[in-house]
Amino acid sequence: MKDKALKVLAVADPAVLVYIDDKLGVMRNFGRRVEFDVFPWEQYYTTMMEVFKGKAYYDAVMVAGHLWKRDFVDKGYLAPIEFEDEDILPAIAQEMKYNGKAYLSPSFCDGHMIVYRKDMTDKRFGDIITPQEYAVFCTSFEVPSIAMKAHPSEIFTDALPFLRMNGQDVYDRATHKAVCDCEQVIRGLEVYCSLKKYALEGTESFGNEQIAQVLRNRRAAAAVTWSGQLGTLLNKDCIKPENLGFATFSTAWNVTWSFAINAHCENMQEANELLRYLRSPEVDAVAGAYSGAPVRERSYLTGKDKYPWYSCQLNMIKNSKPLPDQQGAGDKNAVFYEEIAAAFSGKKTPKVAMSDAQKRINEQGGFTA
Repeated sequence: MKDKALKVLAVADPAVLVYIDDKLGVMRNFGRRVEFDVFPWEQYYTTMMEVFKGKAYYDAVMVAGHLWKRDFVDKGYLAPIEFEDEDILPAIAQEMKYNGKAYLSPSFCDGHMIVYRKDMTDKRFGDIITPQEYAVFCTSFEVPSIAMKAHPSEIFTDALPFLRMNGQDVYDRATHKAVCDCEQVIRGLEVYCSLKKYALEGTESFGNEQIAQVLRNRRAAAAVTWSGQLGTLLNKDCIKPENLGFATFSTAWNVTWSFAINAHCENMQEANELLRYLRSPEVDAVAGAYSGAPVRERSYLTGKDKYPWYSCQLNMIKNSKPLPDQQGAGDKNAVFYEEIAAAFSGKKTPKVAMSDAQKRINEQGGFTA
C-alpha cells in the first residue's frame, strides 16, 4: 500500500541526520513515506537484535558493514538485495557482498581521519602518516593539546591503528583467532595509552560529539575522528575551518555504514527501491557532503575542490585494512573494547589486557580453522 510508510531503524550518527532534515529534503523525491527511527550508538545494537528476534518491525536497518555482515547473513537476519556496482568505490562495493550476493547498500564511510589545526602547530602532514609519526607529534606540545576518542564504546577502533603499528594485526587473517598477546600489539597499546597525558582532561569520556566540539572551538590542536563526522564538524560554528588540515593512518580501518533489508520485511520490492534511491548519485552527493564521507567516485571528483579532505579520504578508503568477516564479530570485538578501556584507565597493564583479550576471544570459538 502506497500510503503505508516504510520503516527504517538507524543509528544516531550525525551523518544519518541528512535523511531526516526537512530543510535538505533528501527524501522529498522518493515518492513514498519513510519513517526513520534513530537510536543512540550505545542502544543501537540491542534495539536491532529485538528487530531480528521479531519483537519489533522495521523494513530496513543500518548495519556496520563488514563488522556485522557475515554474522547477520549466516544467522538469516538479512535478505539479499538488488545491487549494481556502478561507480561505487570498489572497496565499498566489495564490502556490500558475501558469498557472491549483495546484502548491504552503502550510506557513508567511517574510517580513521586525523584532523589538526594548522593555526596551532607548525607541523604539516601528507595524506598518509604512520601512528609513530602521529605519536611523536602529540608529544611535541608543552600542555595537553590533543583529544582522543577514548569513550569505552569507541576505544577499540580508536586504538586500532596503534595496535597495528608494528606490523601485527589483532586477528589472524586466515583463522580469525585473536593474536594480540604479542610484543608488537602490546607495544602499540602502550603507545596509545601513553598519549593520554597529552590529551585534554576528560578524554576517556569523549565520543564523536566531544571530539567535534573541541576541534571546532580550537580547544584541541589535533584528534583522530571518523570520516563520517567531517561534514558536520565543519559546520557554521567551526572557528577558522580554513586552518584545518587532514591526514590518515597507514594502518587505518574503515567501515561502511549501510542499509540492509530485514529478512522478515513485508515490502521487499519497495524496500529495494528505497535502498536504490538512498545510494543514488543524487542522494550520495548531498548525503556525502553532509556526512563528509560519500561512497561514489563521482561525488569525490565533483566535490574535491569544495571539500578539502576528499583527496585524503579517498586514499584512506582505498588503503584501509578491514577487520575480518567472522562469526560472532560483535561479541569478540566487545572484548577488545573492555580490555583496552581497562588498560587506558590503568586498571590493567597493556600486557595483561591483551593477554586476557586473546584468551577470552579465543574461548568463544567459531573460527575457520
